[in-house]
Amino acid sequence: MSLNWKNRIWKYATVFVVVLIIFNPEMIELALFIDAVGLEMFIMLLEVQVVAILSAFLNKNIRPALNFIKLSYTRYFHPLAWKNIKETPVSLGFAAQSPAILMCSLVLSAFTGIVNNAI
Repeated sequence: MSLNWKNRIWKYATVFVVVLIIFNPEMIELALFIDAVGLEMFIMLLEVQVVAILSAFLNKNIRPALNFIKLSYTRYFHPLAWKNIKETPVSLGFAAQSPAILMCSLVLSAFTGIVNNAI
């Protein structure tokens, strides 16, 4: 059952590549490269490129944002633990400020998105 499914996928991928080459004759070099290394190897090379791009994106853009969220949580929300609330009830003041700060940041991010799309 699964072998039939894999064969269909490869047939469709091959037809797609052939049609792409027929409609774009300037891609003949790519066709010769795929013919030399094989379609499986070419797909694997594309997967490696996607993984490299995603890892660079995650390390440069997403990780600092997650570190900021983690730092903010330890700095501002850690006092909201039950143990700390029992010891210092003043820390409940953070609970009132955090939703307001979150709402302001959401409104600001939506506003900057609208401004960027309008420009």
